[in-house]
Amino acid sequence: MIKESLCPCGSGSAYSSCCLAVLNDHSLATTAEMLMRSRYTAFVRHHAQHIKSSWHKTTRPKTLNFDDHPVVWLGLQIRNCQGGLAGDSKGNVDFTCSYLENEQLCKLQEISEFSKENGLWYYLRGKCIVTKEKIARNAACPCGSGQKFKRCCLSK
Repeated sequence: MIKESLCPCGSGSAYSSCCLAVLNDHSLATTAEMLMRSRYTAFVRHHAQHIKSSWHKTTRPKTLNFDDHPVVWLGLQIRNCQGGLAGDSKGNVDFTCSYLENEQLCKLQEISEFSKENGLWYYLRGKCIVTKEKIARNAACPCGSGQKFKRCCLSK
């Protein structure tokens, strides 16, 4: 039996029963938090279509290029949600996500604003702070593998 992978969004659920459905059908994100989790998963999986279609048309970039800033995503933590429930038209999601970029451990803290229009949630904008810390080659890899950084994510 093949063990199913956990969803990258950190919900603890299987990917197939969590964000996968929302990536394929934006309307299944019934709350701002669900859309936030699916967008994080879309960044991890390079699912540009979902990222663009769930981004509000007034703030959506014309293009997305994952190759410009290659990263290894490490995790998402939802800290707080205000509004953004099924009956709301606006909501904020306060989250932190961690990733590796250019041999640095980066943490992005953001309060994202979401808007609901015609029954669909959209990411509008976010206020964020990014911190970066250099990782020593012989340090434990922050991905949690138990290996040294130079033998794990640095070599990818």
